[in-house]
Amino acid sequence: MIRHNLDVMHIEKNVFDNIFNTVMNVKGKTKDTLKSGMELNDYCNRPEYAPDEGGKMPSVPYALAKEAKKALCEWVKTLRFPDGYASNLGRCVDMTNLRLIKMKSHDCHVFMQRLIPIAFRELLPPQVWKALTELSLFFKDLTSTSIGREDMERLQSDIPLILCQLEMIFPPSLFNSMEHLPVHLPYEARIAGPVQYRWMYRFESYMGELKVNVTNKARVEGSIANAYLVEEAANFCSYYFDDHVTTNRTALRRNESPDRVNDEGIPEVFIKSGQTFGTKGRRVLEEREFILQPEYMFY
Repeated sequence: MIRHNLDVMHIEKNVFDNIFNTVMNVKGKTKDTLKSGMELNDYCNRPEYAPDEGGKMPSVPYALAKEAKKALCEWVKTLRFPDGYASNLGRCVDMTNLRLIKMKSHDCHVFMQRLIPIAFRELLPPQVWKALTELSLFFKDLTSTSIGREDMERLQSDIPLILCQLEMIFPPSLFNSMEHLPVHLPYEARIAGPVQYRWMYRFESYMGELKVNVTNKARVEGSIANAYLVEEAANFCSYYFDDHVTTNRTALRRNESPDRVNDEGIPEVFIKSGQTFGTKGRRVLEEREFILQPEYMFY
């Protein structure tokens, strides 16, 4: 029995926002402020992190310098993901203030689990990078589609150690109630099952669809019911259309091509052909790109 069904989606986003904004030293969002620095010695003995008499904050190992932040933002702008895997993170980059803005919950989810170990590998000290990587792997293992009791027990014993490592690096002001909720997540996953059936991604997406259907705010329920009936009737009728009629049921995805390769010797996964997108151009591959090309194609 679980006392609370904690939402992994919002916990992961809030943990990511607090840590990432502190590492990027985003004004107004970082937890390493002048007030927290003045109270630092009241909670722990870290005189090297406390501000000086003039109120100037010292350089800390967990915060990136200006050049490092610029390199990270430029790297994020060049990222490209498979269609449907993630949104365009390049739109979130603010090169003027060197920060990431307007990131949705799923953007934070992808960055936390896939990009943190790569993004900070060369920018942060090893002990800071290692702690952040372990936190990233914790959420990655926690949100796996298939989990085992032994795996969740391992995560339940690992997460207190990970948080202790973070507490030894970051200021105490970073750790509010949200940063301590991950301690309970492995137990809930062990009792209630994989988080894919319990987190809020699908529910919030469906709520967004319902809000779009509300055309008369004085009759919210009626608008939703009417839009639902229209959608169901349209889907039912689409089964009787000719094959050349494009509907939501038969429409191709953005990068799919209607042409198919009719060759029995080609595996099923390669039968559907895609189409190019973006500006056309030619260039010679570098030696490193040529070596990595087979791994990118097949793995």
